[in-house]
Amino acid sequence: MLTAVASALATFLVTVLAIVALRPVALAVELVDRPGGRKTHTGNVPIVGGLAMFLGIVVGIGLLPLPVLSTAPFLAACGLLVTVGLFDDRFELSPWLRLPVQMSAATVLVYSGTVVTTLGAPFGQAAEIYLEGAGSIAFTMLIVIASINAFNMLDGMDGLAGATAVVAIGAIAAMAGVYGAWSVAAAALVFAGAIAAFLIFNLPTQLNRKIRCFMGDAGSTLLGFGVAWLCLRITQEPLRAVAPVTVLWVVALPLYELLWTTIRRILRGASPLRPDSDHFHHLLLRAGFGVRGAFTVYIGLAVLLALAGTAIELLDMPDWFSALMLLAGGVAVVQLMHHAEILWKILPDVLRRLPLARGRARAAGGAGGAAGRAVAPGPDPPFGRSHQELFSPSARGTSSSGVLSVSSSFPGASLSEISRRLTVLRWTTSSGSAMTSRTRRGSFAGAVLQKCNEIA
Repeated sequence: MLTAVASALATFLVTVLAIVALRPVALAVELVDRPGGRKTHTGNVPIVGGLAMFLGIVVGIGLLPLPVLSTAPFLAACGLLVTVGLFDDRFELSPWLRLPVQMSAATVLVYSGTVVTTLGAPFGQAAEIYLEGAGSIAFTMLIVIASINAFNMLDGMDGLAGATAVVAIGAIAAMAGVYGAWSVAAAALVFAGAIAAFLIFNLPTQLNRKIRCFMGDAGSTLLGFGVAWLCLRITQEPLRAVAPVTVLWVVALPLYELLWTTIRRILRGASPLRPDSDHFHHLLLRAGFGVRGAFTVYIGLAVLLALAGTAIELLDMPDWFSALMLLAGGVAVVQLMHHAEILWKILPDVLRRLPLARGRARAAGGAGGAAGRAVAPGPDPPFGRSHQELFSPSARGTSSSGVLSVSSSFPGASLSEISRRLTVLRWTTSSGSAMTSRTRRGSFAGAVLQKCNEIA
């Protein structure tokens, strides 16, 4: 196990050094992510995280005493995905061009001997499901491609894909250690070391703004492929340490996201591969959470689901019970994401985009009776006025009285609730690539939010 820890540390150091070295190169060759459209970050950000993590993983896996016949094909497939991912990050390839590459990587994995041969007994102990031949190959490729695209969907917010992968890989490493699958535990630690190094440059915090980088499609596909490889190794022959349904718990949130997004797009008549702004983290942002708040809620849910699955496995609960709870959890999570304002109301102010609730009393006392009426407790009605009335010239003051005239557009709402609604309005109206009057209205909403913060 000391070798595994040393390999993970080596992976961490190599990844950090690679990111530092590759940042100026990425800027020189314009391998950067520019703001615009659905991308709301500031400035051109180098996309070197995926390549750096791959280099670290190659070193870390190479230091482990693992059979070359199993690791060499895996690393070759990772290299293929990262290479095509870099081209996609630079030139924006079509999803239909990337799909054959993902199928090729999955094929390499299959012919290296990593295949699904059993699904456990999700319908009862007397009905264990086995796969063989073409069915086994096809299902394995489906699982791998689904994992790749599930993590690719998460790469829309700082730190989200990486932290979610750490949760999944950490749970796999823990279960592998408990059941003596040391080769899987060691490989998982190497992956965790690479991701931890990347997160130094990508977590949603002000401390890394000057050194920030993104993983890009090169990184998200690498993570999805790596998580799929670890899940297959720990659930299938020759190890078969845990039940197949258990590993679905450790990737439950990406799984729910993938399935619901696919269903939602098909019902709308859109392509399942067409990107949009209705992922779970987008719903949390529109509910009024800040980036760090949405990140915390998402990762918190991922941890809870992974812990639930681990507990079910350690308690030796039957597969059918685990599968049933997993399905019920998926329905609950989708409903919760589409009613995320419930979470906004009960979670601490620090997770909100503007934590105004703690300043209600001070705001009421400093701004007089009108402010007192603005912050008086009451029901949460819909917008009191239309957008046109809200953004009329009479409401566009920049003083505290201007804020109070805007607050009258939300009768009975507290100052904290006004903040949330204006945040939602700003996020909704300022997103998208078209620079229209909607964008200007979004900017005004931001100015009003800033003034509300000063009052509070």
